[in-house]
Amino acid sequence: MYRTTVQLWLLVLLILVATHRVTRLITRDAIPIIAVPREAFAQRWATAADAKTREDRRQSIGGRPTNLVMRSLAYLWECDWCASVWVAAVITYLAWRWTPLGDQHWLVAVLVGLTASSFTGLVAQREPD
Repeated sequence: MYRTTVQLWLLVLLILVATHRVTRLITRDAIPIIAVPREAFAQRWATAADAKTREDRRQSIGGRPTNLVMRSLAYLWECDWCASVWVAAVITYLAWRWTPLGDQHWLVAVLVGLTASSFTGLVAQREPD
């Protein structure tokens, strides 16, 4: 019992840290294989942060037409809080599927995923961009 509990907590800690790291890799890191497509996508589809009018929101940073779905995807790719939900879901699912966490109730996996996302958002708020 003790060994299994310790393993579970270690796994939860690893999920928290892995979610944070993978999220930051996707949303902020300057590795060209990720940064170049992210910046190109944002340039093509994202709107300026100060876009207030409907017309401003219909035009991307690069001056091309954009729409709500693509603006949302561009925002998702650059938002730590937003991306961490999806990253946490994937990492937690993989942990639930292929580790002792899978022996636990599915609710544990859901709670760990949500906790990992929250942890990532809170840490990201305190990090410089």
